[in-house]
Amino acid sequence: MASTSEIGASIIEAGASIIEAGASGNLSQLKAIRKKVGDEWEFRKICDQYSDFSTGWSVLHHAVEIGHFEMCKFLIKNVQVSVDPFTYKMDTPIAQASKGEHVQIVEFLIEHGAKISFPNVEGFTALHYALLKGNMELVELLLSNRAFVDAQCVDGTPLQIAVSRGNVEAVKSLLSHGANPDLFYAVADSPLVIAVKSRSFECLKLLLGANAHTNMYFQGLSPLSAAARDRDTKFLKSLLAAKADPNLFEGDIVKPIEEAAMVRNRAAMEILFPVTKRLAHYPDWTIDGIIKCIHSEEFKAMGAEKMRNVVTKLDIKGMYFAYDKDFKSAVIQYRKATNLRPDNTTLISKLSMCEARLGLRIYALLAARKCIGLMPEQPVLVRGEIDDAANVIIKKFLMAALAFSLDPYNKDAGHSFRVALFDYFVWLTQMSSPDEILSLS
Repeated sequence: MASTSEIGASIIEAGASIIEAGASGNLSQLKAIRKKVGDEWEFRKICDQYSDFSTGWSVLHHAVEIGHFEMCKFLIKNVQVSVDPFTYKMDTPIAQASKGEHVQIVEFLIEHGAKISFPNVEGFTALHYALLKGNMELVELLLSNRAFVDAQCVDGTPLQIAVSRGNVEAVKSLLSHGANPDLFYAVADSPLVIAVKSRSFECLKLLLGANAHTNMYFQGLSPLSAAARDRDTKFLKSLLAAKADPNLFEGDIVKPIEEAAMVRNRAAMEILFPVTKRLAHYPDWTIDGIIKCIHSEEFKAMGAEKMRNVVTKLDIKGMYFAYDKDFKSAVIQYRKATNLRPDNTTLISKLSMCEARLGLRIYALLAARKCIGLMPEQPVLVRGEIDDAANVIIKKFLMAALAFSLDPYNKDAGHSFRVALFDYFVWLTQMSSPDEILSLS
């Protein structure tokens, strides 16, 4: 009778052979291993539980990766393996099949109950991958099977991805399946702003036809401001016709007409000038006067000071919202602040902290990665001097958040994250005044 250790070694050997057969596409070898194992239940268990050490890929992931339909069919219909095993990055076989543009396999997986819209650690779903590949057959297949049309990943929503690539057919299809034309978060630009920046007029028209909100945006470029910088005035004219407001928000750093002046876009300025309220800080309220003033050194200094004041106000609001445990409102403030100061590690770390407290692990992960990438090139300053201790605490928190985001079910990662989060809060609260905390920005 075989010992426990011998049985264990036999299972490991079988598992390694199964993975090897899947990676090489050797269906005959896989069937031979099944016959050698003998027990159908035991073979299925090994296929489901044994994965590649470096990637976490199961044998089904390997079969999908190389587009081996017959092996996928054998594993799912004959062996009856799970159709939704996860890699270490939480990719499912259907997501991997979409990435590889294996339409027949995607269709087969759907027929056998695969979860179409399960996101990986960065939020990518099968639909995101289909759009990134520009494969409309896959896009239509997934949408017709009720893929989640507004799933957000680190590259944005499916609609943001489609618009950024000027994929008119994809935009049309997504909107017809109920995509929200205004939704944006991980990627700060709204679909309308993306349409202008990617110079896709057809996408812009589709979004406006779907009643996209022309005045919705985070701090930064509004759709109208983005259009004001473009030499092709048809974007600008279409947005104004759709009720975009050139005088929106008194707190804006610059108005659309000023954006046009910065790039000396006279054609856009001539369109905007009659509908823009006079701005008091321009002594000569003419097109030439605005251009001359906006390119002066005095005006540039004034603009930099104005930006600092806006960021400080956003940081103050974010801090007090966080103290009141209103993390959703705090996130909004820090999103705006980091759009204005994208290299400020402290603002980004505060954003990551608030997103983590809301359970938005994908976004916390994105902010943490960005902040870690900036350190130590952008060290933490306290009272105008580099604070090495603060740098260590913040970086430790961000690394813990990153590890936790990659594996949220790992108890050790969860414990490390909670400890690092506690240390970060303690460090903040040890500041003698709110002014000292604000000085970190």
